[in-house]
Amino acid sequence: MISFALLVLAGLFGPWDGGDVRADPIVLRSAVLELDPGDPGQLRLGRLDYLGGLIIASEQAGFGGYSGIAVDADGAGLWAIADTGHWLRLDFQRDPAGPPAGIAAAQMLPLRDASGEAITRKVLSDAESLRHLADGRWLVSFERAHRLWFYDAPGGVATGALTVPPAVTQQPGNGGIEGVAALPDGDLLLFSEDMPAVSGEGSAVWLWRTGAWRDLAWPARDDFKPTDAVALDNGDVIVLERYFTPLVGPKARLQRIPAAALNTGGLLQPELLAEWARPLSVDNMEALDARRLPDGSLWLYVMSDDNQNPLQRTLLMVFRLAP
Repeated sequence: MISFALLVLAGLFGPWDGGDVRADPIVLRSAVLELDPGDPGQLRLGRLDYLGGLIIASEQAGFGGYSGIAVDADGAGLWAIADTGHWLRLDFQRDPAGPPAGIAAAQMLPLRDASGEAITRKVLSDAESLRHLADGRWLVSFERAHRLWFYDAPGGVATGALTVPPAVTQQPGNGGIEGVAALPDGDLLLFSEDMPAVSGEGSAVWLWRTGAWRDLAWPARDDFKPTDAVALDNGDVIVLERYFTPLVGPKARLQRIPAAALNTGGLLQPELLAEWARPLSVDNMEALDARRLPDGSLWLYVMSDDNQNPLQRTLLMVFRLAP
């Protein structure tokens, strides 16, 4: 089943500081994504239950490259951030309590700097993670020009920068902050893709706690690298990892850090939730968010960055963490 969403963007939000939104109508195509196309009945993946997913595509110039997501608390839609310098809004077609079954509407909005100018240069626009904070602000991390900026609303102007450890600015250009977890107490956890940890073991992780930054380390195992992270309401952190070689292709992995482990410091010791590769549905899985449902169940949303490559796909997958 394929669904179509057509949305005229111009004029929806009125003028911004620094200029008017200028956008052409876009058409999004979506199709149901099976976990295993060869066995549609397969719904179990490690400790996860697969609830459903979508293949999302568009001919709109600039579409794709989504590296971070923030899902609505009620699951009605999500915001995504692209490493090419724009925001994507998706409103879902779905049953009242179900996973996405299609796209009802969509918007693409420019990513702006503090002056209101759209960020277009690749060295500045490479956004990698997105978090909607408890105080209502949005936090976006960038690599190449390594920084974390605050926004009051998607499509608005940058309102400030997070003060980070000096080592954050010293990361490899294309190996910066890939994941930001906002902990329930307001603390933050930053995951670097390629910066070696201070201890020399694993990749760098920075924890903001009790008014200061602490150095932690993420274990570099099996050539997987962290691409996103989300904190749960109990203080646990789920980390999304990816793997790719031309011979093997892409793999993805989800691991959990128990809340208590953040207090011990040093090298983190996560527990494996799920790992998957072809022939299961997988691509360059880069974006992760979670939502707690009224019945207490935990749903994980995973989205892929297609690198705007015609050989790759934008996938959205929804899992439930088994008790």
